[in-house]
Amino acid sequence: MDQINKHKQNDHSARGANGRTVAPPPKRPAVQILTISNVPRAILEAIDELAARQDRSRSSFVRRELQRTVAEYQAKEALSKSR
Repeated sequence: MDQINKHKQNDHSARGANGRTVAPPPKRPAVQILTISNVPRAILEAIDELAARQDRSRSSFVRRELQRTVAEYQAKEALSKSR
């Protein structure tokens, strides 16, 4: 019984308690998931044309470009953190 009362007194999540507030995590940019169904036909045709010039399929072209874009982003992010 004594232990229960002690616990109630130390309950910092109780309403009205003057507990320390925790800052929310930093916001990250929103990411939109792209699928074939929500990409305009003209864009898909342009991608197909670019891929054909490199003798690649659409999926391997897109994968390579995404890898390149992510690598550039990570390099910029690392550079900004090192400053």
